[in-house]
Amino acid sequence: MKSIVCGAGVVGRSIAESLSNEGLDVTVIDESRELIQKISESLDVKTIVGAASQPSILESAGAKDCDILIAVTKSDETNMIACQIAYSLFKIPSKIARVRQPDYLKLEWTNLYNKENLPIDSIISPELEVAKAIFRRLQAPGAIDMLELADNNLKLVGLKCEKKCPILNTPIKKISSINKDFLLNILFIIREENKFVVDSETILLENDIVYFVVKNENFNEAMQSFGHDETQSQKIVIVGGGNIGYPLCKIIEEEDKAMSTSLIEYNKERSEYLASNLKKLTVFNGDALETNILEEVDISNSDNLIAITNDDEVNILASLLAKKAGCKSCMTLVNKSSYSSLLSNIGIDIIIDPRLITISTILEKVRSGKIRRIYTLGDGFGEVIEAEIIDNSDFANKKLSDLNLPKNIRIGAILRKNNIIIPNMDTIFEINDDVVFFSETSCIKKLEKLLSVD
Repeated sequence: MKSIVCGAGVVGRSIAESLSNEGLDVTVIDESRELIQKISESLDVKTIVGAASQPSILESAGAKDCDILIAVTKSDETNMIACQIAYSLFKIPSKIARVRQPDYLKLEWTNLYNKENLPIDSIISPELEVAKAIFRRLQAPGAIDMLELADNNLKLVGLKCEKKCPILNTPIKKISSINKDFLLNILFIIREENKFVVDSETILLENDIVYFVVKNENFNEAMQSFGHDETQSQKIVIVGGGNIGYPLCKIIEEEDKAMSTSLIEYNKERSEYLASNLKKLTVFNGDALETNILEEVDISNSDNLIAITNDDEVNILASLLAKKAGCKSCMTLVNKSSYSSLLSNIGIDIIIDPRLITISTILEKVRSGKIRRIYTLGDGFGEVIEAEIIDNSDFANKKLSDLNLPKNIRIGAILRKNNIIIPNMDTIFEINDDVVFFSETSCIKKLEKLLSVD
């Protein structure tokens, strides 16, 4: 498959790297010679310096025989024009555009994006996706990550094994016998700088970050089995009312009527706008790094502080000040990946990485076949992939033990006719099974081949 990625920023580079690692033919376009040079030196992709909105540049990138165009430049308008040209002049079958401005995303303009008007097949709004991801985590107290899978029958959960975890130093193979009342399957572990898929002999250690799948109705029992008994957040403080903070507040207003929410916004004019458009939240105009503002929002009695301004340093400092003042937990938006490995050691509970969230959303649209969900984890270490077993798949009617899967691929669960199955080596896959996999990045192409994803 041939692909064109418009934009060589953080997201564009990551998408190009993911697709290139899977053996796809990738061409990256950007107006910045510096960004293009960096990509040329580090990735096995073709590159072109130029504007993605110009037909001649797209033609030079191979648009005439391209299968998919992914427009993720910093300009919404450039992304839209690139998709229009891709359709009108080159008939590129699939077109994805990142769109950030809220005005383009209003429900009343939904009909704008079709073949007769703007022929964009998939609109990706990073800010909205991040807001949704934050809200999901608020609904999973004690977890540092959570994703619903298999028609909301399963949860993928990431948590930290703390000192009080009752199953520390326990091999994976014995955990199922301890938790006899519900099904739980551990997929992989982040241990300091190491990330690895588990096997039956893997032992849980203090401070491990563990990812597992569990049936929705057993989420609380699963958390308790790891020593987590946190309750649902009742009082939260959000720092930053921008393109992430505002939609997050809207989601909270619509979905969680019981949650008491305060919003701190530095800009006075923006604060007035937020106050007039948010009916159930209290908006404070001020600096979240000032003690008097934190006292005014009663941070010492808050369950969660969510720092989501466009300034990493403000987010980090606001989170640390909140924790020092007595806030139980904090979520911190961090764009610079170099910060992420440092933050868990200084009191930051949950790191929100908008890059990984955006990449996961885009890759879901890129992959063909019966791929239903993709979620990038561990700073690109691997992906959780939910896929349907089709009749020409290597999995169809095969026993797990006969597939000889590499150890870098682990199967989390199977949804079969509304029943959840945690597979063992004797499990036989059936056509139409909905299967949750975890695969390290190095094995994703092999997994897709086994699934017959072309």
